Amino acid sequence: MFRRNLGLKGISFLFAILFWLFVMNQGSPDTLTGEQTYTIPLVARGLPQTMVVMTRLPSVRVRLQGINPSANIKDLYAEIDLSAGVPGEKSYTISVNTPPGTKAIDLQPSEVTLKLDSVEEKTVPVDPVITGNPAEGYELGIPLVKPSAVNVRGPSAILATLDKVVVEVSVTGANDTIQISRPVSFRDKEGKPIFGPDPSVDILSAYPSSVDVINPVILKGLSSKMVPLKVTSIGTPAQGKVLSSLVASPASVQVLGTAQALKGFDSLNIGPVDISNLTENKTFQIQNEKVSLPPGITFTKGTVLSVIAQIGPGVIQKEISGVVVQIRNIGTGLDIDQPASPVDIVVEGLPDTLKNLTSDQIQLWVDASNQEAGSFTDVKVYWQLPPGVTMPTTPQVGYSLKAHEVKGE
Repeated sequence: MFRRNLGLKGISFLFAILFWLFVMNQGSPDTLTGEQTYTIPLVARGLPQTMVVMTRLPSVRVRLQGINPSANIKDLYAEIDLSAGVPGEKSYTISVNTPPGTKAIDLQPSEVTLKLDSVEEKTVPVDPVITGNPAEGYELGIPLVKPSAVNVRGPSAILATLDKVVVEVSVTGANDTIQISRPVSFRDKEGKPIFGPDPSVDILSAYPSSVDVINPVILKGLSSKMVPLKVTSIGTPAQGKVLSSLVASPASVQVLGTAQALKGFDSLNIGPVDISNLTENKTFQIQNEKVSLPPGITFTKGTVLSVIAQIGPGVIQKEISGVVVQIRNIGTGLDIDQPASPVDIVVEGLPDTLKNLTSDQIQLWVDASNQEAGSFTDVKVYWQLPPGVTMPTTPQVGYSLKAHEVKGE
């Protein structure tokens, strides 16, 4: 049986070997074998964080010569060095980091013209875009956005024309106030989305990237109004401390009511908050039901009130040595015989105010109006001090005046 058709079997075996050698010589489609042309991506390296590329990077065709079965074409790319890039258009040379055993014998294109722009920041307001209609019998109040502005980072050319960001909120079928957090988006003056050279990559960023929107949905016949908050306090901070500021958060709130009820309602008092013996800042949460509202007026849904009491160091004293005392308004025909000696004084103020205070910032003087030649003691001193600085005691000085000497012939 094994000896039958030996010639045919030998020819078949030979063809099998030749086919195996052919397959092995072809290699994997992901390996570099022989002279081939590839389309590879172009990447930028060395771009400073303060710069951005405003041109879409093209693909590059490269013809490689050589064999490296261990290399993968998926790891093959072209690159440009932008470490020395400057704003504006400029041509940059394209290079390919070829694997060992291969070399690039043709590159199309070999250079590319790119436009670079500097990255800047800008604070712009947030504009709510409301879509849809509320349920039957309801209407929309004035939307409130928190925060009302965001910091946008991006190319200077785009920021120069960007005057707002938008946040979109749908009120379709709503029968109650909507409170929602939504991301901001970037639109041009025609309302179209702003894209960079590569639409899949964001060229603008905002901080914060999302904002809270409160959109009152109220029964028809009611009105809404924004009123500022006023805060009061009771008590005093701990010894050596002072109340630096009392801040309501938010600074104003939206209330609902009839037009008649809202007429003349221009501010809302909350508090008082007790700051007795406080040694550091404290935030007070104010319960809505404890705030006295006029009849017929209510808060919008989601209203949260708080008061921040900022506590700082109290007034301290500081001694300033050698302050010069001027003699002003000396009468005609008089000269200073004995000037007033520099004095040491004590001033009071907050630590930050007194920290860098020097004698050059303080003016002391006595008024010599209507005085004749002679000696003067215990004369009251006048002063001018920097803002926030006081002098608890009034210094007194002595000096003397003499008649103006007339030189003889």
